[in-house]
Amino acid sequence: MKIRFDNKEIPVTFLSSDHKMIPQLIQALHIKKGADQQNGTFDLEALDHIEVIGTEAYLYAKTNDTEATKTYLALY
Repeated sequence: MKIRFDNKEIPVTFLSSDHKMIPQLIQALHIKKGADQQNGTFDLEALDHIEVIGTEAYLYAKTNDTEATKTYLALY
């Protein structure tokens, strides 16, 4: 499944969860985007895909051709 966030389609995989978590995911991404603009810890522009596991999300971003970063995001 894909979601649209900031005019970008992002693949989302659900494990031990389902599509009912999408509103919480989008809300958490908006909060994360605001926080990251202030301290620049995770580049949401480089977001490659998301895994939702229960009430947690793991955001994966490619920083360059060989590296990938992962960050945790609570959905509650």
